Amino acid sequence: MQDMKDKEIEINFRNVLRTPVRWFGIIYPYFIAAFVFIGLIYIHKLDIIHTNETPPVLKDTTEVIEDLTPVKGEVSVGIDLVTIKKPSEKQIQKGEELYIANCAVCHGEQGNGDGPGGIALQPKPRNYHESEGWKNGNSFSQIFKTLQEGIPKTGMTSYDFLSVEDRLDIIHYMKTITPELPGVTESEIKDMDQTYSLSAGRKVPSQIPVSMAVVKLADESKSDKDNVKKIIEHIKNNPNEPGYDIFNTIAVNKMKAVSTLLKSQIWRGGANEFLNFVITNRQSGFKPDIMLLSKDDLSILYNYLSGLIKVNQTI
Repeated sequence: MQDMKDKEIEINFRNVLRTPVRWFGIIYPYFIAAFVFIGLIYIHKLDIIHTNETPPVLKDTTEVIEDLTPVKGEVSVGIDLVTIKKPSEKQIQKGEELYIANCAVCHGEQGNGDGPGGIALQPKPRNYHESEGWKNGNSFSQIFKTLQEGIPKTGMTSYDFLSVEDRLDIIHYMKTITPELPGVTESEIKDMDQTYSLSAGRKVPSQIPVSMAVVKLADESKSDKDNVKKIIEHIKNNPNEPGYDIFNTIAVNKMKAVSTLLKSQIWRGGANEFLNFVITNRQSGFKPDIMLLSKDDLSILYNYLSGLIKVNQTI
C-alpha cells in the first residue's frame, strides 16, 4: 500500500515538471510573499528617502550674439560678359577658394565625387570627369543653372546665396580641374545674359541689425497709434463735417476702422475701391451695413475719410 502512495507521488511530481502552469501555481504564493515583504521594507524606510536636492543646471543666456551690420542698398555693377569666356587668373584663384569652401567636401578636391561629405548621399555626388548622367547637363550655362537652382531630391542644394560673380568663378575653376567639360559659346553667353540679366547688375537690398529693426518697428507702431488717436480726436471735435453722421453710424469700431484705413493705400482710388476694400476685410471695423449705403452716401463717406487721412498727414 505504501509503495502505491510513493508511486502516485512520483507520478504527480513528474506531471508538475511536464506542465509549466503547475510550476507557476507552486511558486505564486512565494512570489506574493516576497513582493509584500519588499513593500513593507520600502514603507518602513520612506522617512529616510530624500529627493535630489541638486539644483538644475541652467543654460547660460548671457552669451552675446553678434548682430548684423548695417548695409546700404545699392545696384551692383553688371558682369562683363567677356570675362565669362576669358576669365582672369584672379577669378580662377577666387573660384578655387570658393570651390574648396563649398564644393570639395562632397565632390572632392579634383572633382571625382569622392569627398567625405558625399559618402552617405544617395545619389552620389557628381564626378565631373564623367560625361554621362548630369541632371541639367555639363555645359557652362547648365552648370550655372544647377548652382542657381540646385537639384531637387538630391544633396545638391541651391547656391543662390553666393553672388553671380562667385558662382561664375566656381565654374571657371571647375574647368581647370576638369578639362573634359565643354567650352562656353557666344550664343550660350547671350542666352545666359537674357535669362539671368548678368550684364544688367542686381539690386543689393539694405540690411539693418535686428536690434535696430525692433526699435524701428516699435517706433512705427507708436506712430500709428498716435495717428489714430489724432484722427479720432479730430472726429470728436468736428461733428458738423459732412460724413460725420454716416461714419458714426456705419463704424462698429472707430479706432479699428481708422487704423485699418491708415495702414493701406488700396482703398484710396475711389468710392468703389473703398467699398471693395472694406468688404474684403471683415475685421476692418465697419459694419456689413456699409453695402446698403446709397451711391451718394458712399461717396460722402469716402471723401470724409480721405479728408481725415489728409488731416492726419498735415497736422
